[in-house]
Amino acid sequence: MPRHRILAAAIAALAAALGPLAPASAAVTVSVDPNADRHAVSPLIYGINFGTAVQMSRLKVPVRRWGGNSTTRYNWENDTHNSASDWFFFNYAGSASPANLPSGSDADVFVDEIRGAGGEALVTVPLIGWTPIDRTRRWGFSVAKYGAQQQTECSATGNASWCNPDAGNGVKPSSANVTGNDPADTSKAIDATFVTRWMAHLAARTGTAAAGGVRLWALDNEPMLWNSTHRDVHPAGTTYDELWTKTATIGAAMKAQDPGAKLLGPALWGWCAYFFSGADGCSPGPDRAAHGNEDFLPWYLDQAKAWETAHGTRLLDTLDVHYYPQAAGVALTSDESAATAALRLRTLKSLYDPTYLDESWIGTDVGQAVTLIPRMKAWIAAHYPGTKLAITEYNWGSDDGISGALAQAEALAIFGREGVDLATRWVAPSENSRTEDAFLLYRNYDGAGAQVAGDSVRASSANVDLVGAYAQRGGVGGNLLYLLLFNKDTVPQTTTTTVAGGLSGSASLFRFTGSSRLAAAGSTAPSGGTLTLALPARSATLAVVGLPAVTPAGTSFHTLTPCRVLDTRGAQGPALSANARRDVAFAGQCGLPATAQAVSANVTVTGPTTAGSLVAFPTDLSQAPGTNTLSFGANQTRANNAVLLLGRDASGAAAFTAQMPSGSVHLVVDVNGWWE
Repeated sequence: MPRHRILAAAIAALAAALGPLAPASAAVTVSVDPNADRHAVSPLIYGINFGTAVQMSRLKVPVRRWGGNSTTRYNWENDTHNSASDWFFFNYAGSASPANLPSGSDADVFVDEIRGAGGEALVTVPLIGWTPIDRTRRWGFSVAKYGAQQQTECSATGNASWCNPDAGNGVKPSSANVTGNDPADTSKAIDATFVTRWMAHLAARTGTAAAGGVRLWALDNEPMLWNSTHRDVHPAGTTYDELWTKTATIGAAMKAQDPGAKLLGPALWGWCAYFFSGADGCSPGPDRAAHGNEDFLPWYLDQAKAWETAHGTRLLDTLDVHYYPQAAGVALTSDESAATAALRLRTLKSLYDPTYLDESWIGTDVGQAVTLIPRMKAWIAAHYPGTKLAITEYNWGSDDGISGALAQAEALAIFGREGVDLATRWVAPSENSRTEDAFLLYRNYDGAGAQVAGDSVRASSANVDLVGAYAQRGGVGGNLLYLLLFNKDTVPQTTTTTVAGGLSGSASLFRFTGSSRLAAAGSTAPSGGTLTLALPARSATLAVVGLPAVTPAGTSFHTLTPCRVLDTRGAQGPALSANARRDVAFAGQCGLPATAQAVSANVTVTGPTTAGSLVAFPTDLSQAPGTNTLSFGANQTRANNAVLLLGRDASGAAAFTAQMPSGSVHLVVDVNGWWE
C-alpha cells in the first residue's frame, strides 16, 4: 500500500477511536435550570472499598465498604480470611493479637478508622455457610490429597523459598475441576448466629445502629460466583431459591438483632447475574424456567416485597449490584492508549443512556443497551417500591491516568444525577493519585473542606461525547450553583453555559488535567446568566457561582418576636442521637400558622460529644440532603441563621439530623419570621 494511503488509514482509525472532534473554535453549549429535575444527592455515593486511614480523612470518605471475595469467608472471631480462588484458597490470619481476639481484629480496626474519619462502615457478612477453622495457614486443594493440578503456589510465583508446593489451584491437568474435596480442609459450617454474634460484638464497641454504631450491612459478596471463587466449599452454582432462603433466614436474624440495621443485597457481580442464577450461568436454564422465566433480580425483589407483606417489616433496604464496564481494557487496567482512553469515556453512557449499545460482548452478543441505573430503578419501581439502590463495586480503571480520573469524576456526577443512593469504588484509588482528585473535586475541592453538596438540577450539554455537564444546587438557602464540566476531548474546548434565572457574582474555578493536580484555577465573571469557560484538553472543571437570592416558598414574609420552638436541654429532650432523625412540628407554635411554608430561624447546637454537622430539611424528603445547616466540633456551641423549609402537611414540620460518628448533641431552634 502506498505510504500516503497507510497514513490516511491510520488517521482514519485514530479518528474512529477518538470519536467526533468539534472544531476548537466552536463552543459547546450547556444549559442549566436550577429549578428543574431537582432532587437531593446522597452523600453516600462518594464511598470506596478499603483504603487507608489517611485516605479516609483526606478524601472525607462518607462510607467505606468491607467487601470482596475474602469477606465471604472472613471469621471475625479468630480474625482469619480465606483468599478463595484469588490465591489458592488459602486461609490467612489478620494482624490482630490472638490474645485480644475477637477485639482488635482487622474488621474492628476497619470500622474504627472510618468512624474516626467521620464516615460509616458498610460491613459484608457471610451467607455462604462456611468460615475458616482457625488462624492456621490452610489451603483448599492439596496436591498430596487430590492429585496433580495445573498450577501450584510455587509454579505461580516461581519462588521456591517461601511458596507451598502442595497448594494447588483446584484444576486438574486435564482442565477439569477437582471435585469431591473436603470443605473441612479449611473451613467449618456456620449459621445465622455467627452473624448476629458479630453484630453484637460490634454494637458493644460502637453502639447499635440507632445509637450511632454500624448500620449498613451487605449480605455477602457476588453469590452467583461462589461455584467459581469459593468452589472448594460451594462447588454447585447458586440457585434462585438458595440465595433467597439464605437472605431471608440470615437477614431476619439480623433485623431481630438490631432493628435499625440497613441490609443491602444481593451484591451481584454483573450483567449475567442480574438475569440468571449461578446454576444457569449466563443464559436461560432449568433454574430460571422453574421460576416462571423471570429475570433473577425482579424475582428477588418480588420475594423481598412478599416477605414484608407477610411479616410487616422491611427486610431488604437497598438493592446492591456491582458493575464493571465490559469493553476491553476499560476497567481495572492502567491502559491509557488513545483508543482505550476514548472508549473508557464513552462507556460511561452505559450507566444511563438507552441509545448507547455497549461496545462489548453485551452489545455484540446480547444486543442490549445496559442502561444500568434506569434499568435497576425500573425494576425497583415495578417489584418493590421504596427500595434504595447501591453500586458497591465499580471501576473505570487507570488510577493515575487522566482518562481514568476523568471517568471516575464523571461517574460520581452521573450517580448524583441519576439518584443512586450509595456507591463504593473498587478499590480505593492509589495514594495521592489523580483519581483521588476525582473524589476531592466533590469532597474537598478547595483543600479547606468545601464540598459539592445539595440537590441535583437539570444540566444539558449539546455534545455529551465532548463535554459532560452536571449541576448541583446547594449552600445556605440553595443560593450556590456547582457546575461540573468534563472535557473528554484531546483538544481544548470552550463552553457557553446559560443558567435559567441568571447568576450572581463571580465564579470560582477548580480543576485537574492530565498535567496538573486539582487546584484553584482562578475566577471569572458571568455575563448575565451566561458563563463562558475555556476547558483544557481532558480536564475536569468545577465552577462555584452564586444564584440570585430567592424568597423561599412564597412572596410574603412576616416577622415574629424571637420565639423558641425547640430546646432539647429541657422537657423537649433528649438530645439528638448521632445520625438519628428528629421531626419538629412548627405549625401552632410561636404563632406560626399551618400556611407557613418556611421559617427564618436561629439554630444552635451545644454539648456535642463528637464533631459533626447538623442537617435540616422539610419532612417531605425521605432522607437528609447533602447540604449542612452548620458544622461543629466536639464540645463546641455553634449557631447559624438559617431558612428552614417546612413539610407541606398540616403540622408544618422540619426534620433535623445530627451527622456524627457517635454520641449526641443538644439542639435549640428560635424562629423570628415566616413565609407563606
